[in-house]
Amino acid sequence: MTAESGGGSARLDAAGVIRWLTVGASALERSVDEINGLNVFPVADADTGTNMLVTVRAAAEAAVRAQRAAGDGRVDVARVTVAGAVSGARGNSGTIVSQIVRGLAEHLTPDGGVDAAGLAAGLHAGTRLVTRAVAEPVEGTILSVLRAAAEAAGAAADTGEPSVADSARAAADAAFDALLSTRDQLADNARHGVVDAGGRGLLVLLDALVEVACGTAPPRPRFARVGEVAAHQQAVPVAAGETHTHDTPPRGPHAEYEVMYLLPDATEAAASRLRDDLQAFGDSVVVVADGTPDPSATWSVHTHTTEPGRAVQAGLGHGAIRNIAVTVLADATEHTPLQALLDAPRTLVALVCGDRAAELFESEGAQVIRCDGGISHVELQTSLHRFAGGEVLLLANGSLETAELLAVAARCRESGVLVTLLPTSSMVQALACLAVHDPSALAADDTYAMAEAATNARTGAVVAVEEDSLTILGPCGPGDYVGMVGGEVVVLEEDQYSAGEALADLLLATGGDMVTVLLGADADGDFAERVQASLRVERPEVEVVAYGGGQSATVMEIGVE
Repeated sequence: MTAESGGGSARLDAAGVIRWLTVGASALERSVDEINGLNVFPVADADTGTNMLVTVRAAAEAAVRAQRAAGDGRVDVARVTVAGAVSGARGNSGTIVSQIVRGLAEHLTPDGGVDAAGLAAGLHAGTRLVTRAVAEPVEGTILSVLRAAAEAAGAAADTGEPSVADSARAAADAAFDALLSTRDQLADNARHGVVDAGGRGLLVLLDALVEVACGTAPPRPRFARVGEVAAHQQAVPVAAGETHTHDTPPRGPHAEYEVMYLLPDATEAAASRLRDDLQAFGDSVVVVADGTPDPSATWSVHTHTTEPGRAVQAGLGHGAIRNIAVTVLADATEHTPLQALLDAPRTLVALVCGDRAAELFESEGAQVIRCDGGISHVELQTSLHRFAGGEVLLLANGSLETAELLAVAARCRESGVLVTLLPTSSMVQALACLAVHDPSALAADDTYAMAEAATNARTGAVVAVEEDSLTILGPCGPGDYVGMVGGEVVVLEEDQYSAGEALADLLLATGGDMVTVLLGADADGDFAERVQASLRVERPEVEVVAYGGGQSATVMEIGVE
């Protein structure tokens, strides 16, 4: 790892830093139930440990992937860990941890390692970033513990022959002392007899650093809530295995929804305005960057609010946003077990019309919910209950309005199903998602890849006219076929082949080299071959593939990528 000094490593190289992240993630996993049980501030939703684990795990996995890809080459540890932490951050505590990672990354040595001075400077930088990111910094929280660790690491680094091992031990021991003080610094902690949950998680990470630098982690007591106590009473460290009755703490005034999203390519001024906007109607507001804005950066946005739609709208007022997650906050006594949140199967679920389409989606690994005769939001919510305790990536395929889908997702989260909505308005658009779906990838990476594939697919549908109508292209009636894009009629023809060919030409007008056709129950089975032949002269690079869908609402759906 590096040369030894004073009973531990003088410095950690890049591989040592990456090992710290992986050891830290494993340590958090072992301690997550303890940390979640201490969680009473700012909202008693028993997820602080889980959120910290998800965030550190995302940073660690990003670093490990980069290390494997680099082989014998150099790994940009700072960049990949910060990007992984910010994009994978979950919850208030996870967002704060991402900024601690960012502060440390800014002070790694040129080869991606860390020495005593870098550790001290990184912890100080993390303290500044967290203080700036949190709209209303509060003493007696992770911030107090972080500040104490930074000061102790700095004092150790100023000695004659400092080593990262000495600085790590000093930081961890100071963090432990500061953690004990949080029981009296914060009224919520004193009332419930706990130390700060976020501070406990930070101590786990610092102890993991000591383990990597010195070979052994310091022994620490296990903390547990001891019920309602008077303000002067203390949180009590208890031996592993002991249990205490947990009281149900009150919930805060803005504790109904947690809203998170990413704001890409935004300036620091825009992020500051957004932070102010969110403060007007939410709390636990944290807006953090994945690096120094120069002149812009990707910002991770977090708030607790009773108005989730307003929080999303506030972000849209400052630019395009992505990775939107709205979670109903639960009481501490109602939290989902860790393994259900992190390791339960991630299921891809598609709303599908047509027998052959159902077979196609199932063959690609999706669970199918049939909606041939339409589906209500109540029916969809009921169907999703069978995935309780897991995560669902939902391809709704235009079967319900956005507002209804958001309501379904919110209600499902209350019952233990984490639903992520993918932006598919048709089944052929969902096929583009299936083409890039990777069940082994991180959920955030997989979701982003599928969402990107969906938005890059231009789609339309050919529909048989059933009654006399007037369109923007003229009158039509039974026997005619219209091509539609986004609810608008763009093609009007007397036969389905002409309508489909004209629609494909329009979708190809702005580029593309792949045409995907999902044939309905009444579609011409030779359509793909005929279109391929017509394109062969002028667009030989375009490939046309067709699948039988069997849907009755459309003659065919056409997608271009």
